[in-house]
Amino acid sequence: MDHTTDSYDVKLAAACLLSKVAFADEYLDPHEEKIIREILSEFFSIDENQTNMLFKDANELLESSTDIFSFGKILNENFSKEDKIDFIGCIFEVAFSDGELHYLENHTIKQIANILNLENHELISTKMDIKRFL
Repeated sequence: MDHTTDSYDVKLAAACLLSKVAFADEYLDPHEEKIIREILSEFFSIDENQTNMLFKDANELLESSTDIFSFGKILNENFSKEDKIDFIGCIFEVAFSDGELHYLENHTIKQIANILNLENHELISTKMDIKRFL
């Protein structure tokens, strides 16, 4: 559960997937950006400078990348099942942060969950938990 020792590649992959969901509707809401930064900071126990660098690097990488599979693969190799479920919860938090779950965000989350080998019932359960939490 402690992700303080995760490599920069792992943190970057996670940041890319969080940003990918936020950009799914082709608009990064300032609130979505704030949530992504908070999640990165809390999930990986990193300071503001590291968070800023990660966010910047992730968005540059996303501009040049064609698919999200490589990011998911890195997380698969480094996250436990429980970590992946927690992370999908974080992704839902980003998606819901602007008040609604856009269908493109939902589609992207399903792709990510699939890459992370999460089952549909785990996805739905996590989605409901986050909705109740928010």
